[in-house]
Amino acid sequence: MGAPITFMDSYNPEQFEIIGCSESEGRGFSNGLWNPESGIAQPTIGGRKVYKRLFIRRRA
Repeated sequence: MGAPITFMDSYNPEQFEIIGCSESEGRGFSNGLWNPESGIAQPTIGGRKVYKRLFIRRRA
């Protein structure tokens, strides 16, 4: 799931695992979670780049 960076204000490591984040160039913390063929490494809505997102996963 993608969450806004403000998610960190209420982050509970026992409930969620951070698996990466979006950023320009799709490298670093993206952890390979983007499609290199698209040429876009940031979240977009209607073709416009939006704010950085954290990729999180609920812990079992």
